[in-house]
Amino acid sequence: MNLHQYLGKKIRVTFTDAQVLEGFCNGFTGKLDTEDEFYDEITIETSKHKYFGFNESEVKGIEIIN
Repeated sequence: MNLHQYLGKKIRVTFTDAQVLEGFCNGFTGKLDTEDEFYDEITIETSKHKYFGFNESEVKGIEIIN
């Protein structure tokens, strides 16, 4: 999954546990710079959280929204 493509875009994320969040992607961290070095990570700004971070293993799907 290419998480870098979502940086700077408004997205809807569906997680593997069926939770859905919408927000503005405001951060990207490549897997070599993460704690476990297995997965890329992004952060999104939601209505409740300035920074909500997760890695690609938690994601079922992402779509860009307007």
